Amino acid sequence: MKTFTRDDVFPADGVEIMEEQRAYKRAKVNMKVAYRDNGYVYKMGRVIDISRGGMLILTDHPPDDLDGYLIASIDAEEFGKIIWVQGRIVRKTESGIAVVFTRSDDKGLDMLLSYQGIPF
Repeated sequence: MKTFTRDDVFPADGVEIMEEQRAYKRAKVNMKVAYRDNGYVYKMGRVIDISRGGMLILTDHPPDDLDGYLIASIDAEEFGKIIWVQGRIVRKTESGIAVVFTRSDDKGLDMLLSYQGIPF
């Protein structure tokens, strides 16, 4: 799997930097994720940032359809736990996808974000 950074996925070149307006604070992470999109085929990737509202996945296999849904299992190795989430794909590039959560393992997500220093 290729190694990408957030800037590779969503470059800021020529884009005016705006004040952050996200509803949730994000945590930078590097976690394995297995996900299944509308094509019903499991794919692998890495979560590079996550919040209570969504995540950014780097993958060699982004889904074809924007605005599709996926089910994902995030490997929280620090806790020996898999965190289950379901979400809608809101943005994609050739190397990654941004997902807004529609359902999640709230306790697992709370534990992960708290460990990353983000209060819930």
